[in-house]
Amino acid sequence: MNEYKRFEIDFSEARSISTPSSQIDFKPMDPAKLNQIWGFTAPKHLEKMSGPCAIGTILHYHGIGWNHIPKDRQGRPLNDPFIEEIVRWSETPDLFGGSMGTSPLMMLGALRKADLHASWYAGNSVVDTLQVIQLELLQGRPVMVLVNHGPIGHPLSLEWQVVYKMVENTIHTKHSGGGKNDSVWSLLQFKELLAMDQPQLSCSIVTAAKD
Repeated sequence: MNEYKRFEIDFSEARSISTPSSQIDFKPMDPAKLNQIWGFTAPKHLEKMSGPCAIGTILHYHGIGWNHIPKDRQGRPLNDPFIEEIVRWSETPDLFGGSMGTSPLMMLGALRKADLHASWYAGNSVVDTLQVIQLELLQGRPVMVLVNHGPIGHPLSLEWQVVYKMVENTIHTKHSGGGKNDSVWSLLQFKELLAMDQPQLSCSIVTAAKD
């Protein structure tokens, strides 16, 4: 079966990365806040939660949440109630065939529902995609990425993760797995995770900015 049909992917909002005609002038943000980003993990009784967990991580980073969700001693929302509310509020995951779980358009919809300016980039080169991620991080904004754990030529094994740091030749992400939910990838590993047999879906990232 065609992977696009199986995942029911709508590419209408997938954006190409355009090279600016002049250098972008901005002051890089202090990375301290990004380095302290809190990642949320999948409740044990729920499946295909990488999308909702990535949404929760981004919303919490930007100070968006619900007053009725119980908090821990540090003032963070408790993991399971928060992710359960994300699932209810965002109506994710929306894809139950294959491994994706939550489609890029649903990720966009959830972020925009929270009044964030969100964009989905897909089908671009790895180099251009990494440049966008780096630019977002320099402006203090974590980036959602759709990674493929399956080898090229094999069925897709997809997961949403959140990139929060690029240092030297390593990329740091938050993921929905239990326990210590941090991953550190070499640049080569990360490039392989972004690449897919389906050119339109390859190098899928979602950016989110707050006014």
